Amino acid sequence: MRAVAQLWACNGGAVAAAAASQPPLLGWLPAAWPAAHFLAAQSAAAAAAGPHGAVRPYMAAAAADARTQAAPLGLPPAAAAATAANSRRQQTGAPAPPGQQCLLDRNLLVDTLDMMKRLEGIGLAREQAEGLTHYLTSVMCTNREKLEELFVAKVTLEKSILEQDALHAGFRSEVLKSQELQVATFTRDTERLQINLEKIRSEIRYEVDKLTASQRLDLNLEKGRMRDELQMVRDKSNELEIKMDKEVNSLKAAMEQSKNDTVKYVLGLMLALLTAGLGAARLVLH
Repeated sequence: MRAVAQLWACNGGAVAAAAASQPPLLGWLPAAWPAAHFLAAQSAAAAAAGPHGAVRPYMAAAAADARTQAAPLGLPPAAAAATAANSRRQQTGAPAPPGQQCLLDRNLLVDTLDMMKRLEGIGLAREQAEGLTHYLTSVMCTNREKLEELFVAKVTLEKSILEQDALHAGFRSEVLKSQELQVATFTRDTERLQINLEKIRSEIRYEVDKLTASQRLDLNLEKGRMRDELQMVRDKSNELEIKMDKEVNSLKAAMEQSKNDTVKYVLGLMLALLTAGLGAARLVLH
């Protein structure tokens, strides 16, 4: 809308030429406004009243002036009232009421008095300049309202950004808390698994030591049993050896006895034979 105002200021000569070529410049304006502008005039008149129904002089004069100027030109009374109030305030130098000043700052995008003076400077009549200024101001205000409906306000955008930042911060804090909780849970599970692993390791070591001790005991018992059996075998072999020695000695004694008996028998037989031979020889000799 500022660009439209600048373009209008730059092309003022063309507008003046068009106004000179067509005397009834604003003859088409009354048909462009709907019948509902009568309600806008009523609202402008109501805005001139105070909180208790008292008419404010400044607003009443502006509303009357706007209604008077808008009637022949077919302009909206609300736009005419705002423009006339701004023009009167700038001419007299009187400050506007706070509510009216806020309304002017919010709706009027250009300096209407300066625009009207520039339009008069390029050759337009005062009524035509005021009507064109009123019309352009109302168009810009309408366009601004439509743009405000299409686009978000800066305060709303900043509020949305702050809300998004708050949501992001909350989400980040939740993620950090969740990560810390997960890390704590993982650490606790790891410690619990380490404790269980140490317990299983100690149980395995105990079972291994127990099995080793049992096997060592079994080996010692088996070794003692084998030692006892070996000792028994040794004792039996000693007994057998002693018995064999006794048998051999008894056999030797029996052989010596039989040998002595044989010698005795042979010697006795030889003596008997010798005696018999000697007796026979004696007989033969005699």
